[in-house]
Amino acid sequence: MTKTTNATARLRIILRSKKEANALLDGLRPELQHPAGEKAKAMISVCGKSLILKFAANNSVALRAIMSSYLRLLAASVSVCDNLIGLELLPEEHC
Repeated sequence: MTKTTNATARLRIILRSKKEANALLDGLRPELQHPAGEKAKAMISVCGKSLILKFAANNSVALRAIMSSYLRLLAASVSVCDNLIGLELLPEEHC
C-alpha cells in the first residue's frame, strides 16, 4: 500500500546571512537524517540567506506536530546564534 500525503506546508525564514542559514541547516541535519516517525517528513534547504522548510504529513495533526518540533528547534538554534554574536573574545587572564 502506498502512503499518501494529505497535508503539506512550505516556510521561508529569512536570516541575517547565508553563513547563518547554513549553520542552522547543519544543526538540524541530524533530525532530518533520523526522523522520529513515519507519519510526517521534513526537508530543509538554503536559498541565499533564507532557510526553506518543506513539510509533508499524512494528516493535519501530524503536520502540526512536525512543524512545531522543527520550529522549536530552529528557535532555540537562532537564540544560540544571537547569544554567540553578542559575545566578545576577552583577553586571556593570567593567574
